Amino acid sequence: MIYRTLARAVAALHFAFALFVVLGGLLTMRWPALTWIHVPAVVWAVATLAFDLPCPLTHLEKFFLRKAGKEPYPEGFLQHHVFRPLTSSEHSQRFHTLLGVAVLVLVIVAYTIAFTSRTGALR
Repeated sequence: MIYRTLARAVAALHFAFALFVVLGGLLTMRWPALTWIHVPAVVWAVATLAFDLPCPLTHLEKFFLRKAGKEPYPEGFLQHHVFRPLTSSEHSQRFHTLLGVAVLVLVIVAYTIAFTSRTGALR
């Protein structure tokens, strides 16, 4: 029972991290100090997607699922928890790529607005 709870807690933390990567650029517009946390998070997320690096949170969740006696899902966290309910498996990679590009565009736009408005360039 404890391992299943730990697996769910890690999945919730992982989802919060992914949400922070997606929306963190908007948060930095309000709290600029978050930039120092958000930029490394985006770099890590892009690196894991671009180079197919393993994510330690995915491994930890799967470890706890095994300890709980459950068979862990074979794919990555996003593919299992986010993309699978939204798209078919044959379109998953394309959706994954499009979502990654959209997140990068959102982050760049948010940072551009945040930093140009702070320097007075838009006034």
